[in-house]
Amino acid sequence: MATIELSFKDKGINQYSIGAGDSLLIGRNSVNDIVIDNLAVSAQHAKIESIGNDYLFVDLQSENGSFVNDEQTKSHWLNDGDIITVGKHTLKFSNPIDCAPEKIRQFGNTKTMRIDTKSFRELVKRKQADETSDGKPNPAETPNKTEQTGVLSFLTGKKQNLQLNAKMIRIGKDVNSEVRVKGMGVGKTAAVINRMQDGWYINYVGGISKPKVNNQTINKSAKLENLDILKIGSTKMQFLVFG
Repeated sequence: MATIELSFKDKGINQYSIGAGDSLLIGRNSVNDIVIDNLAVSAQHAKIESIGNDYLFVDLQSENGSFVNDEQTKSHWLNDGDIITVGKHTLKFSNPIDCAPEKIRQFGNTKTMRIDTKSFRELVKRKQADETSDGKPNPAETPNKTEQTGVLSFLTGKKQNLQLNAKMIRIGKDVNSEVRVKGMGVGKTAAVINRMQDGWYINYVGGISKPKVNNQTINKSAKLENLDILKIGSTKMQFLVFG
């Protein structure tokens, strides 16, 4: 289990644990998991999220920004010993089992490791033979393009992340909505998120309270971009893209 040590001017204040599937919200507001009572810190400043065996730090569009190892960042895959600076406070990330060299991990991009094993070489030979037999690649051997995965990460309430596998995700007060939200003026179906060929779009459906993306009210439709902040009623979410 990884830990985060909160310090101010090299003096330790508190230590927090984060396990598989957990997330920790960081900010000045008392609803956060890590509360930093300092005016330089936004009400909801950042978060640390466990994704698989890794941990991702994400700045939540804070006023003064966030830094990891003295470099300003919007998102950063954490490694053992990384130092996060939020306002005048620091958070040291410790994950002793993560002792491998620093990984290169980015949204929408993965670095491929070259392998050279006997089975791999035999597979390459078979593929080359299929291609030369008729001059065209064998469709059965043609790798599929990596699919991107959209995820809604909840910033309010203790909800599990929602993977956007369906072509349409309904958001509203209706009991059958995939994302149920509360709040005055929120429609039975307030909005829907549709998966299109070129990405995900949020569409306003109904209700007095309209959805917001990065504090901008959505009247019709808007394409979602990685790290966008969505707010509908009292529910706040972040849109993430992997793959």
